Order: sequence, then structure tokens, then C-alpha cells
Amino acid sequence: MSEPLFPASTFRRRLVSIEAAAVAGIVCAIGWGLSLRGLLSAPGLGATDDEITAFYASAANRRGAMVWVQVLVFSTIAFLWFVGVIRGRIGDREPKLFGTVFFGSSILLAGLLFLGAALLAAPAIQSAPDGHGLDPGAASLLRAAAAVVLSVFLPRVATLAMFSTASLGRATRALPRWLVVVSFVAGAYELVNVTLDAPTVYLVPAWIALVSIVLLIRKPSETFWESGS
Repeated sequence: MSEPLFPASTFRRRLVSIEAAAVAGIVCAIGWGLSLRGLLSAPGLGATDDEITAFYASAANRRGAMVWVQVLVFSTIAFLWFVGVIRGRIGDREPKLFGTVFFGSSILLAGLLFLGAALLAAPAIQSAPDGHGLDPGAASLLRAAAAVVLSVFLPRVATLAMFSTASLGRATRALPRWLVVVSFVAGAYELVNVTLDAPTVYLVPAWIALVSIVLLIRKPSETFWESGS
């Protein structure tokens, strides 16, 4: 028999434990929330050319955009670890339809966040180190494209992620009933949401944090988790 790729060990068991998934989800939620807040602090779609030029003339603002992009990247890695551990723990008990939608929507969600963050940070790269060379029209166009990604595509994919998570949680009894209901309500809201208002843009990170905290403090039944141990 071939040796397993990851031999059984206390460290490995901790990495793939439900607690590890919950911590990864909390890290993801905090990182996504902070990075979105930082990237969206730049001048909005209605900003004048002078406001855009003045903002990106600041070295601190340009540096900040790059830092927040890095934060989002590492937060998304934590999110993918969260998804992987959850699927691994469910194992053969995973309903195939909901499991496929959960996995696919999670990958799409991560990709759309990458794209939106890249568009928001692009003007900081377009601007020269001395603050000159920025085309305000191009910066506005990039932010408009980011708004489409973050307010049209991402909320609908988030709906799929929330609905499939709620369905998995209900089918496997991994989540309490109240959280299943909250997930369906949040998903329905994201389905009709077409804004980038400050409260709504943080709904997905807040939902991930809530699910992660519940997984961290709730004691699931032994019969449910034994297939993934």
C-alpha cells in the first residue's frame, strides 16, 4: 500500500478539524471586511477628476490599495481552506447537488472578489510614483467595472453559496435551524441587492463570520463528523 500524502498526526488532525475551518472562516470574514472597506474608500463613481487625481497623488493611498489587495488574497486563501475542510468533514454524507453548488459558488465567489479588488486597486498602479500620469477617466471606468462585479455578479453568486450552505446544514444537521433560516433570508436579500452601500457590501463577510462562530462553539453530533475524521 502507498503511504498517505498527509500521515495521520495531531497537527494534521488540527488542520482539518472543524475548529480549524471555523477559525479560517473568521479570518476570512475579518480580512474581507477590512480589505473591502479600504478599497472602497477611494473616490466613488460621482467623484470629479480633481478629487480622483488628488486621492491617487497620495503615496499613502496608493500603498494602502496594494496592502488591502494582499489582505484580500490571504483572506480568500483562508476562505478556500474553510470550504475544503467543511467538505472534507461532511464526506460521503454530502448531498451531491447541494455539495456541487456549494463548491462551485465558493470558487466563483473567490474569483469575483479577486476581480473586483483588482479593478478597485488598478488606478493605484496606473498612477506613477510621483502621483502623475493618472487618467481620471480610466480610473472612473475601472471603478465602474468593479461596481458591476461587486453589485451585480457577486451578490447572485453569494446567494448560491448561502442557499447551498443552508441546504447542506439542514440536510446534515450541521447547522442549527435558526442559522439555516438566517442563511436563506440573507441569500434572498443578496439576490435582489444591486447596490454597493456600505452596510450591504459587508453582508457576505458577516454571514461567513456568523457561520464560523456557530461551528466553533456548537458541539456537533459524533455520528455526523465521524465520516470526516
